[in-house]
Amino acid sequence: MRKHFAVALLLAAGVGCGSKPVASTADMFPDVSGWKKARETRTFPASELWQYIDGGAEKYLRAGVEKTLATDYRFQDKIDAIADIYVMRTAEGAAKIFDSEASENSKPVAIGDTARLYSASLTFRKGRYFVRLVAYQESAEVAPGLTSLARAIESKLSQ
Repeated sequence: MRKHFAVALLLAAGVGCGSKPVASTADMFPDVSGWKKARETRTFPASELWQYIDGGAEKYLRAGVEKTLATDYRFQDKIDAIADIYVMRTAEGAAKIFDSEASENSKPVAIGDTARLYSASLTFRKGRYFVRLVAYQESAEVAPGLTSLARAIESKLSQ
C-alpha cells in the first residue's frame, strides 16, 4: 500500500513521466548578482488583486490574470525595486496587458517575447507571463540592473 502511494505521489509530481515539475513561486524570483531579495514573495490570487493594485486590477482581470507574485529587491545596497509577475491564463492576455502600457520614453530590449525599458522600470512578456520591474530611484545603474534582473526572471519562466 505504501509503495503504491509513493509511486502515485511521484507521478503526480511529474517524476518519471517526461514532464518537468512545476516550479515553486519562490523559484520564479532568482538570486541575481548585485540584487538581494528584501522580502518574502507575496501572492495575490485574481480575486484579491485589488488589495495590491487598488484601482488598477480590473484591466488585469479582464485580460485573464490568474495570480500575481511580488517580491521586493535591493540593488547594490542602494536602489530599492519591486518585481511583479502576472500569471495570465493565456499568452494573449499577457500581450493585451503589455500592449496597454504606454511606450513613450521607452526603448525596446531583447527580453522575453517583447520588452520595454524606461528610466526606472522595465516591462516584458513571455508566453502567459507579464513582468513589471520598478526601481524607486533613478540613477545610471538602474537600467543595467533592471535588465540583468529581468533576464534572470525570464530564464525562470516556463511556457
